Amino acid sequence: MMRRGGTVPLDPSLFGGVGKCWKEILAGGTPSLTRQGLASISIALMNNAAGLYGDAAIAAMSIVGRVTYVVLAIIIGLGQGFQPLCGFCYGAGLYSRVRKGYGFILRLGLVILFSSSVLGFLFSGAVIGIFRHDPDVIRIGTDALRWQLLTLPCVAPIMFTNMTLQTTRHPVSANLLALSRNGLFFIPPILVLPSFLGLTGVEITPTVSDVLSAALAIAVAIPFFRRLPREDRKIR
Repeated sequence: MMRRGGTVPLDPSLFGGVGKCWKEILAGGTPSLTRQGLASISIALMNNAAGLYGDAAIAAMSIVGRVTYVVLAIIIGLGQGFQPLCGFCYGAGLYSRVRKGYGFILRLGLVILFSSSVLGFLFSGAVIGIFRHDPDVIRIGTDALRWQLLTLPCVAPIMFTNMTLQTTRHPVSANLLALSRNGLFFIPPILVLPSFLGLTGVEITPTVSDVLSAALAIAVAIPFFRRLPREDRKIR
């Protein structure tokens, strides 16, 4: 900033809230960073594990990942729409709306994922065949897709609980849950299960991860909602 006669020194008070802003940014943003960063790592580990069983296995697992992501993109979109509502209601002390919003988005997500799982399970071979006509790819992909579809509805409580904690200023619990699906409960199984179960171990790793992550989500959500006040905060 310049004026006649030289430079005007910056007022230190203008930066008084920078540390607090960074703290809030990190508290709200690190769960998303953790979730997305581990998703990239999990894909790399999955491809490496599948690579031991040939190109058909890599192609099949890649196709399964794309197919499931199409469905999960809907859930992610619903969750991102729910987050501003959740954060506003929590900050305003409208705790009953937080409960109702979470219940609604959870039920809607379960219906979407369950319906998608049933349809996908019935037409798994045809779905994989859209991407590749290789019989080996279709065979491996069909098995892998069915394994993932068995527990796909588990993603609803995982995702929505994570986003609820993220927007209600519970960064420790939110980061723990963000670590679960593609980290804590994915990395150990993908490194261990193929040694005992071969290709099946690769295929069932996401299934194992979803079940364990959903159990953790429920274990975290129950005490959160128990601590959440039953009465809305009165606005004077």
